[in-house]
Amino acid sequence: MPVFETHDQAALLGVSPIAHVSDEEIFRHLVTPTVKGLLGQINKRGETRVLETRQGIFPGDEATNLNGHLLAVGPNQHSAALVRFPYRHTIYRTERGAIVVKADGVKFEVFCWFGNVDKGRAELVLKAALRDRRYDGTWRANDSALLDYTYDHPVRHQRLSDTLSSVELSIYGFMPASRAVDATGDKDYDAFLQNPFRYLQDADKFLEHFERAFKSKHAPGQFARPVPDVSQYALKGFDIIARKHGYDLIEMAASHYHVAMWAVDGGFAYSDPAQEKIVARLTAGLEKIRASGQPLTRTQQSWACVIQSLRPADRIPAGLSMGSLANGHETDLQWPQNNLDETCLWLYKPLSERARGFKPRVCFNPEVCQAQKIA
Repeated sequence: MPVFETHDQAALLGVSPIAHVSDEEIFRHLVTPTVKGLLGQINKRGETRVLETRQGIFPGDEATNLNGHLLAVGPNQHSAALVRFPYRHTIYRTERGAIVVKADGVKFEVFCWFGNVDKGRAELVLKAALRDRRYDGTWRANDSALLDYTYDHPVRHQRLSDTLSSVELSIYGFMPASRAVDATGDKDYDAFLQNPFRYLQDADKFLEHFERAFKSKHAPGQFARPVPDVSQYALKGFDIIARKHGYDLIEMAASHYHVAMWAVDGGFAYSDPAQEKIVARLTAGLEKIRASGQPLTRTQQSWACVIQSLRPADRIPAGLSMGSLANGHETDLQWPQNNLDETCLWLYKPLSERARGFKPRVCFNPEVCQAQKIA
């Protein structure tokens, strides 16, 4: 019997297939034609740096240190301004902006900026990322400097499989000069559009902003006009890259109802049966609202799901209250991801032959699963 083990050194040290995705692949598959048109031709080939600081090279280009590591900057001197693992930073200058690609062993992300980044006069119009989920549910998941959120919760962020590799997508895309605050000057309303759940503790303020947003064309989370071709372009591009680099599963967390429906239309399924039941109840509630004589656009469907979280429930407008339409049986109904805590509405899609027919056996909220008698 051999005494010594053999190791996949790169994998143990956190070098995942993500690290091998090229900038050309990212540009071809994730930067949409509309964004390419906005930015124009690339004028200057990428300047590549290896950075180990939270500070980027221009305002808005910062990284993170979510685990709060204090690293040595001199004898007996430590700072949280450094990150535990360095990352690669490449900037491509374009006719009307810049494209920045950041990557480390477990994540890459591309940022498309419209305007002059060096003078702080640029707007982020597209951000797209893929992140290997191998460390999710552990403290090590947060050691990447390219994270916006933590992923260490052992239940909320548990992996779908111990044997199948998985990658999470994220996408952000808004047209320049189209923010609500640009037209209205109302920063509070703009913040409400970004995340209405922040306002739930003040029912009066929530309802004031909600009435305005419900009549607008802004969906929750949409504080500006979406880039028009992101919805049909992005999922295909993520699939191409994830498949090419050998991933078995691709996942996403859906912030709102319209995002979940976009994912389902793109072939995704709910990871947790309990969460799937909640979304089904919300969908049935939307049908009851429409049947009562209240037509709903796709954006209004998302707002109707958001407002079910308002408490006390009798503050929900009668025409939008799923509880009142169901004779009070839906008072516990809330959208399952509030974008404030660690609860995510996870969806997944099999990519490889190994994952064909795969169905996860996970529960992200044990209390809900127990109440629904889901093992």
